[in-house]
Amino acid sequence: MKQSEGLHIEYGTTRIPFVLLYSKRRTLGIAVTPDKQVTITAPYDASLEKILEKVGNRAAWISKQIRKFDSYEVTLLRRKIEYVSGETLYYMGRKYRLKVVEGIPEMITKEGRNIKAVVKSKANQKHIAGMVMDWYKQEAKRVFRERFERYAYILKREKLSVNQLLVRRLEKRWGSCTELGNIILNLSLIQAPVQCVDYVILHELCHLKHLNHGPRFYNMLGRYMEDWEKRRDRLQTVRILE
Repeated sequence: MKQSEGLHIEYGTTRIPFVLLYSKRRTLGIAVTPDKQVTITAPYDASLEKILEKVGNRAAWISKQIRKFDSYEVTLLRRKIEYVSGETLYYMGRKYRLKVVEGIPEMITKEGRNIKAVVKSKANQKHIAGMVMDWYKQEAKRVFRERFERYAYILKREKLSVNQLLVRRLEKRWGSCTELGNIILNLSLIQAPVQCVDYVILHELCHLKHLNHGPRFYNMLGRYMEDWEKRRDRLQTVRILE
């Protein structure tokens, strides 16, 4: 498959770069992936002039898809945490108080509405932060896997497969789907209500079949989750961990 880079179209005052691929297909294909990369796939015999004309005619649609990905990212507000007793922590949509006590062995436990950190020294906030993050990550792996299994039937029905389910600290989005079939979920999502976790998981599952945010993507999302917009809006109140 032949590839050309460095191309772009103009939409208003915005320059939209795209990657051009040539293939055996007979018609022009346009895809906008979650990282906002625009890929155009054209027949081998298509002239560049004709390709630019057709892509230009779809500039409004391309810009709309990019804005949708932007709106998926801007919900991620930052929250600075002080790792001292009395600080507020969030877990699965509920508010908890951090309780730091000195002792051994060091551990993090959830007791009632408290998240208790047993540490050698209460003065070492950096160490406490690391312990809390490790606990969050351990919980995220367990919870996200459990929630993911609830939607496994979709994979069978849609004839899809997931390579790995991963947890990472992401800066700009709640989740992503890679070309290798890996689904990556933001560690900070462990703070969100379970309904929001389910929404992000399903959102990424839909991307296994539809890479862009076109009508087919939203039809699939709505078919399996009618209230996805309410869940998405609720997710806007959750802040990413620092």
